[in-house]
Amino acid sequence: MKNQYYSVRKKYIKAFDDLLAVSNKAVVDLAKPEYINIISEALHFWEKRKLKNIAYSIMPNHVHWVVELLWKDEQNNPVYLQDILHSVKRHTAYTINKLEGRTGVLWQKESFDTTIRNDRHLFRAVEYTLDNPVNAGLVKDRNDWAGNFLCEDF
Repeated sequence: MKNQYYSVRKKYIKAFDDLLAVSNKAVVDLAKPEYINIISEALHFWEKRKLKNIAYSIMPNHVHWVVELLWKDEQNNPVYLQDILHSVKRHTAYTINKLEGRTGVLWQKESFDTTIRNDRHLFRAVEYTLDNPVNAGLVKDRNDWAGNFLCEDF
């Protein structure tokens, strides 16, 4: 049963990646330097208050983000991923749409998320995230991608 689960999950993730690759004609190129800055600032906005950023990669049409949520915020309220995603998506969509002189949807309504199960899974998730621009053929070395981030203590 466990092997079947991992096999199906692997196929699902591959299909999701293939869909992102096919839909590479983004309405807005999120990898523009000014948009990388806007998105990076939004991803770091809740740092140490609601989350810890581990790694991310801002791609032309999507973002990979490995984040550790804190259990409670500074007011001792529970922290929910959907609230953080809503905040990040709302702020970045508003700001980027304004700069683009456009209105409408910038981000997909749904996000694909997964719970990290152990250190090995975390390591693989970070490697996958940082290697995404290389695998997409955008750069030869992941360190050359301006939209990549890795926390110092990883």
